[in-house]
Amino acid sequence: MIDSPREQRARTFVVAEDSSGETSPGAARSTHITFTRATSAAEWDPLVAASPGATGFHDWSWLRLMADVFGWTFHPLVVHENGRSVGVFPVLMRPSLLPRPAEPPFPYVGPLVPDALLGATIGAFRRWQIRHGRPFVRFEFGPGSAEAARRTFTGTRADWKPDRTIIVDLAGCTPETLTAGMKKGARHALRTAERNDVRIRPSLPGELTELLPDVLGEAYTSRGVPSPYPDDIGARIEAWAVGRDDVYIATAIVGDESVGALVALAGHPVVTGWAGGSLRAHRAANPSTALYHDMLQWALRRGHTSVDLVGYVDEGISRFKKSFGGVEQPYLTVISSLVPDAVLSAGATVRRSTRSG
Repeated sequence: MIDSPREQRARTFVVAEDSSGETSPGAARSTHITFTRATSAAEWDPLVAASPGATGFHDWSWLRLMADVFGWTFHPLVVHENGRSVGVFPVLMRPSLLPRPAEPPFPYVGPLVPDALLGATIGAFRRWQIRHGRPFVRFEFGPGSAEAARRTFTGTRADWKPDRTIIVDLAGCTPETLTAGMKKGARHALRTAERNDVRIRPSLPGELTELLPDVLGEAYTSRGVPSPYPDDIGARIEAWAVGRDDVYIATAIVGDESVGALVALAGHPVVTGWAGGSLRAHRAANPSTALYHDMLQWALRRGHTSVDLVGYVDEGISRFKKSFGGVEQPYLTVISSLVPDAVLSAGATVRRSTRSG
């Protein structure tokens, strides 16, 4: 879900240049960070996989797909320390006369570098912004790198707040203990789904194309906003996933009717539960509970360490996700701005005066 500008400001911190010209909080002066552009998945994906913060949203094919879906420009920056490749820094921008950052309706797209190099990487990136005329860039730190980001920016001029996601730990679980670890209400909902003849199976060709836009549309509309995804998002995901064994795509069936779908990305130890659910007209049968339970069991069978159910969203949705045994983990969103604080403050004052007048 894309937050409103006001909500985004409330949950972001801004890396802004001060009067002394310092641009890299915590950067090591002896470290020389440079960037090159990746040209293929063969160059990009191994660097992503080497990071403990890797998610499906960092993968080359996903970023290329989403850039094409939304018309963004994807800058695939490879991070080098003293000439050695150490990580990646994906940048998504909206093409315009004044380049603006993309606002993906999925989180975590941001730098994956060793913790000790994060400060130096941010400083080098600000120089990249200057050279390439990108006054504002948005990036995020997922659960695997949020703590390093917090340490990097704590005590600096940065003003930030973490967002939250829900993660289910699979370590040491068996199929039985995974279900037993669900909250009582979720286990009851699972039994209700069984009584209502809810079945979960891999999606057939064309099902995601038809179901996913409706599921997403209902989910966003219920929160008072339109879906940020285009009408062909199901078809695009379906075509992208052909031949892949690292994507979970399942359909919920009630009787002989397809009533829900769920998509998860499983190219890393932590599965990324991207999007899905059930149509509101059929929610009394609890197909969403059955879908998520099936996805968790699938991830367990494959040997994954945990499943990120991606996002807190609101109290109701977070309660649903926590009912599977999930716990909250932080992630951070950053707007890196080249505009000096004095200019930002003056602009805010003008906007307040305009509104009050």
